[in-house]
Amino acid sequence: MRVEVAQPGSSMLRRAVAHPAVWSLPVMALLVFLAMPFNDGFYELWVNYDPQGDAQQHEWIYTERVFRYTSGVLCGQLLALLAGAALARRHAQITALMVAVSLAVALAGVTFAVAYPLARAAEGIYFTTAPLDDPVLVRVLVRELAAYPLYAAAGVGLSVLLRGLARGGRWLLLALLAACWCAATLTGLLQDDRFNAPYWLLWAAPPIAAGAAVALAALSIDVWSQPPVLMGDWGSSASAALLTGAAAYALGLNLLGGLAERRRRRRSNAGTGPSSAHEDPGSLGGG
Repeated sequence: MRVEVAQPGSSMLRRAVAHPAVWSLPVMALLVFLAMPFNDGFYELWVNYDPQGDAQQHEWIYTERVFRYTSGVLCGQLLALLAGAALARRHAQITALMVAVSLAVALAGVTFAVAYPLARAAEGIYFTTAPLDDPVLVRVLVRELAAYPLYAAAGVGLSVLLRGLARGGRWLLLALLAACWCAATLTGLLQDDRFNAPYWLLWAAPPIAAGAAVALAALSIDVWSQPPVLMGDWGSSASAALLTGAAAYALGLNLLGGLAERRRRRRSNAGTGPSSAHEDPGSLGGG
């Protein structure tokens, strides 16, 4: 029987390719590209399939503008969280935080670098104001991208906190998190004129706030009334809640994760800890 010995070079290559800094950046670019058709058709599919009159036509065109330039940001926030969680498998918590925040900034840069030229190419001559001179668009875009490092830090804390869970439990929790995240984001995106739910949800569930901020940046006017009436605040409150909520989760999860890690170390040193305490640092995908 011939026994094959793994080559050190191939093992190092696989580990390098599996590093979040390697796979997350091209995935981010792909997500921006794939999200663009959804953004183009969002208004007609979810808001008004047959816009009539000047007010509705303007709302339609402006919604397309906001959604195009923010293409991929909602997916990118989840990707930043997952990348932070993956980094906690490879590094100690403090190191993982520093790498995760830096990577999240790079992810935000990739999001803008891919979305901006695509949106610019699709934009006609309707607008007389350049996209970066539009205060509503710039505000929502900057705040959505600013949430990336906060989500990455939250991912590190979540991964450290769940390090003692069995591998199957971590994957189950990951699937549940992704499903709830998608449902919450869609809930935010479906807001029209103003946030039509208890406001505490914006602060308690940042994905809802992120979706609502994008939607209400374009849909804060009731175009069905004559004359049209301003109902919302162009997503300003939702985007502020997004940053506040994401920062609170990042801080809380890292504090709890640090406490849990110290407790596991004390139990391990006392000889009574679980076997997982002797493994390499793990996270949602480790085992």
